[in-house]
Amino acid sequence: MRAGPLTADAQRLVIHDARIPEGDAFSVLLGGRRIWTVRAPEPGDDGSLHLPWPPSLAERLTGRARLAVEHAGREVAAATVAFDDDPSEFALAEPGTGIPQVVNKWGRIARSFEGRDAALIEQVLDEAERLIGVLHRTLGIDLFVTGGTLLGPVRNGRILPHDDDADLAYLSAHTNPSDVVLESFRIERTLAEQGYETVRHSSGHLQLLFPGGTVTDRFYLDIFTYFECEGWFYGTFHAREPADTVTLHPLKPLPVNGRMLPGPAEPAQLLAAIYGPSWEVPDPTFSFLTPPAAFRRYYWWLNHFDVDRENWEDHHRVAIQAGTERTPSGLAVAAAEQLPPSSTVLDLGCGLGADARHLADRGHRVLAVDYSRPALAWAKERQGGHDGVTFERANLTMARHALHLRRRCAELDRTVHVHANHLFNALSPLGWDTTLMLVKHLLAVPGSTAFLEVGVAGTEGSASWVEYQPVDWTRFQQQLRRYSLSAEELDDGAGGATSRRVLVRRERA
Repeated sequence: MRAGPLTADAQRLVIHDARIPEGDAFSVLLGGRRIWTVRAPEPGDDGSLHLPWPPSLAERLTGRARLAVEHAGREVAAATVAFDDDPSEFALAEPGTGIPQVVNKWGRIARSFEGRDAALIEQVLDEAERLIGVLHRTLGIDLFVTGGTLLGPVRNGRILPHDDDADLAYLSAHTNPSDVVLESFRIERTLAEQGYETVRHSSGHLQLLFPGGTVTDRFYLDIFTYFECEGWFYGTFHAREPADTVTLHPLKPLPVNGRMLPGPAEPAQLLAAIYGPSWEVPDPTFSFLTPPAAFRRYYWWLNHFDVDRENWEDHHRVAIQAGTERTPSGLAVAAAEQLPPSSTVLDLGCGLGADARHLADRGHRVLAVDYSRPALAWAKERQGGHDGVTFERANLTMARHALHLRRRCAELDRTVHVHANHLFNALSPLGWDTTLMLVKHLLAVPGSTAFLEVGVAGTEGSASWVEYQPVDWTRFQQQLRRYSLSAEELDDGAGGATSRRVLVRRERA
């Protein structure tokens, strides 16, 4: 079949007359390399297939590229396309390393083991073996392979070629969700003592990071908590099945890329619980559809503390690679002039640090926090010998991180002012509550103020994620009142109809 035409811009891909049946899987290739596999949508009136790019990819597309579409093992459409006026050749590669990337099953841009140096895969498995030994020795926790690290070896003895991590799990000794959570935090503390760098996705999902440079990671390992409660098996973050249908113990050795790692007693039962009854059939378009009953329990028992962190980190990596000079926001300029001389400021959601540096350059002492690791690493490098600003990692959806910030602020000064530029456009509802509670406590000191800017119209922030949306101004004011806070709009003519720049104070009884 002769390759048919396709067109594309930075928003969407259009395949003309490719005759791909609705629901069939096909792959999009960039420069001859598969970057995205998706199922064909219903054709338009003209018979063409219109596919919006995944938001994380749309943010990246610039310049020119040769695109091709493969279906049923052969090329059905190909063309060189221009995403914008930039004449350069676009390549989907990791900022800072140039490692090729793909769109993974979450719709995010990620590395792939496919085509990678075999030594790196061996490093991943080396670290997995080491971690298994550490937790067995220190806490008596027995990890075993799960997820994609179980699926590939069960099929053919090897890691899936498109996988980008290693998945491990353990079966909790507890059946009460509160005890399960406490156990997970004990594991996190133990891993920190052993020198591991972790991020917490939920109270049942830890990720161990293995940095590869200022803004990159070589790879990561996941630790999922599995537990039983009231006759049901729960496999964080997705599975919920009758407990007698999933047999995990006694663990048994499983061949993984030529080495033996612990696996579940009945691998097929666990894979069916995770991926469904068709788990044996490879599906490059697979995505998790969590049953509502499971989703409700996971959210309320274990919560979710890592909303959009990986999207933010991708966004910051791209911004760092672009090398554009960082300028302070209008909010930071206004705050620097209105604050009392030599004030202490907590900059929440500091990103790449332009606002924090501006405040410090105006004589203020700044504690700047974010949960994006590449942003903080880059900001620290740019800090040079400037001792007026300190960059630290904090996750504003976690109460214990907010409590740590209260303690840090108390160490710095009795009077601490707050700066947050469009932070509430990015936070989850849990993050709103945790952050407003923190602000309420900091503003209890007379004279303390918070400078906030909130996007209230249009599309705020990056196109990398759909959850980053404008804030309903009435709702925002109601939330402030819940925490005994009130907002006074700054009369500086900024924002107009798209954002509100406000000075927040704590109401006095």
